[in-house]
Amino acid sequence: MRFLCAVILLLITALTASPADPITGTWRLRFAGPSGSQPKTIGSIFLNLAVNGSEVTGTSNIGAWPGPAPIANGQIAGNSLTFDATGHITSKTGIPTCHFAATLNGTELDVIMTVTKNPGGPLAANTSYSYTGTKVTP
Repeated sequence: MRFLCAVILLLITALTASPADPITGTWRLRFAGPSGSQPKTIGSIFLNLAVNGSEVTGTSNIGAWPGPAPIANGQIAGNSLTFDATGHITSKTGIPTCHFAATLNGTELDVIMTVTKNPGGPLAANTSYSYTGTKVTP
């Protein structure tokens, strides 16, 4: 009887556990091209993402400049997510806001980053940059 109770408890636990969220975690993004168009100050981008329902929150670190930035307006639908990030490191061109549109393809995150506010310096106005990344921590 105890064995049967233990088996039933394990089955209930297995059936009620939620599947692992494939987006939540830390991602490292690397520039994906085209060759020669990489922003000087952004070698790689780190995203620390959390998903709660259809909302995406967290932080980003957009290279050496614009640097650390909280995620705002984060939304997820299926395998696509969007959010904005405004850096904190100022320069003579101001502090840019970047819009991210990402798609999860298996274990990779394909990202288009577009400067939407205060473009200038190494970030050209209304230019989109392609990045691809993998999760470094769950």
